[in-house]
Amino acid sequence: MEITLKRLALDFMTMLFPTVCGLCGKAITPFESFLCSPCLIQLPRERNYRGIENDTCTRLRGMFPFSEAYSYLRFSKKGQVQKLIHKLKYNRQPKLAFQLGVWFTSEVLFLHQDKFDTIVPVPLHPDKLYTRGYNQSFEIATGVSHVTGHPVVEALERIHKSETQTHLSRWDRFENTSNEFCIAKPDEIRGKSILLIDDIITTGATMSGSASPLIANGASRIIVAAIGLAQKA
Repeated sequence: MEITLKRLALDFMTMLFPTVCGLCGKAITPFESFLCSPCLIQLPRERNYRGIENDTCTRLRGMFPFSEAYSYLRFSKKGQVQKLIHKLKYNRQPKLAFQLGVWFTSEVLFLHQDKFDTIVPVPLHPDKLYTRGYNQSFEIATGVSHVTGHPVVEALERIHKSETQTHLSRWDRFENTSNEFCIAKPDEIRGKSILLIDDIITTGATMSGSASPLIANGASRIIVAAIGLAQKA
């Protein structure tokens, strides 16, 4: 009886204040999260195949040592994935970042969860973290952890506040992230197989800058993961 009343109350509140899809604006059911099923299905997925034979690997190859790399979605300007990323970064929606981590893992990373034992998010500079209120990559990592059970370790610190990289060239992005990261918890990454995760891979400069101190401090393996892979113009 109590469960039935709670269900009726939930249905009543949903009728009065419907939750809408973050992309098309239509009402979603209590069994959906942030997106309606059609919009979720239609998001453009990356073709991951094996973690050594995909577009993410091609983008990163030769920049730093990594074992495998995966991206969940194809990020293009003015596309649906860009809308999602902007919502989780600039519209104070950390739960959306968490849910993207869950979807990514449920569709892709769960097949490879035995290859890593620690999840490390790419950090924000403290000033940006204070302004935004949360690190979207940490929230994504928490979603991955929710499915895999692997711990999230904030093993990196961002020690330089770089300018926005949106309009920088590939070379300037590398310059912008050079020596930008350092190890905060060396004992928790030494000998570990790391899943290094971020929201977007564009040139790969941020991933390269993040991976370097992990490798230098004894991580046994780096597997790269991102929600989106930016498509080249």
